Amino acid sequence: MAETGGNASSRGSQGFLRSLKTSFTALTSGLHTRIELAIVEIEEEFERLKQTLLLTMLLYFSLSLGIILLTIFIVGLFWESGWLYALGCLALLYLGIGLTAGLILRKKISQRPRLLSATLAELTKDRERLKAAYRE
Repeated sequence: MAETGGNASSRGSQGFLRSLKTSFTALTSGLHTRIELAIVEIEEEFERLKQTLLLTMLLYFSLSLGIILLTIFIVGLFWESGWLYALGCLALLYLGIGLTAGLILRKKISQRPRLLSATLAELTKDRERLKAAYRE
């Protein structure tokens, strides 16, 4: 009879170790998935940043060149009469465009999604599931 009790204890500890191993495997698998999600989000953000930077540089170059040439053209048209007024009006126009663009940019930056927001949401769900499983 003493052997039966030792056998049951041995099976119980093996079952506990197996359960512990299964839990550890599930935990590391979930953590691996969340890390992969974070990496994908960071890579997407980096690509978005590269595209934005390239388009911004192209925009500034093209608009600057166009504005300079347009200014020269308009001043040339009014060279005989009112070239100074033409320059003043163009300066006000460019300042207005710049101010509007700055306000729009500020709004866009403040409304962009947080970095790793999907990863944080998934980690929050995981935490809630673990709390619920612990309560049971």
